[in-house]
Amino acid sequence: MPNHQEEEISLEPLLKEHLKQMAAWGEDAEINYLLGLDGITKYWERCADLLGQPNHRLWAIKTGQGCVIGEISLSQICWRVREAELRICIGNRAYWGRGLGKKALQAILIKAFDELKLKRVYLRVYHYNTRALKCYLRCGFKKEAVLRNRYRYGGQNRDIYLMYIDQRLFKAHLGKL
Repeated sequence: MPNHQEEEISLEPLLKEHLKQMAAWGEDAEINYLLGLDGITKYWERCADLLGQPNHRLWAIKTGQGCVIGEISLSQICWRVREAELRICIGNRAYWGRGLGKKALQAILIKAFDELKLKRVYLRVYHYNTRALKCYLRCGFKKEAVLRNRYRYGGQNRDIYLMYIDQRLFKAHLGKL
């Protein structure tokens, strides 16, 4: 197995054939908790609904060996103001903690700012998803707001952090790497 620092990923357009593998991730209680899914909304169904829609772009996250380990998307793309909402899931637990989410985030931000010519990317993350929060901050995202008691999961209200990165912040962050 390669050194985690050297492990590479690629982003490829998400295809219908990837959805079967994603269905297994949706059965994982911890993944549902981290994504804030209630068990009624199926993870793979949400992705299937977004495929091919003009304001959504989805990519499979693949290892150098071609294994699909997650998905990343730019949703709710507003072409007029040039912004989008980012979502990511490393669904294959064997790849958690290896820095591949950070690599996928950097790759998608390059696509967002250089290829799609977006000006701003934002995301929502639940306050209890500390691993994701740390990753987003390491990638240059800034906390913009906290929505207190906005999401009910497991019988409790949960806080949601709104975070963003724009072209300027991303370019400055790349210069620090």
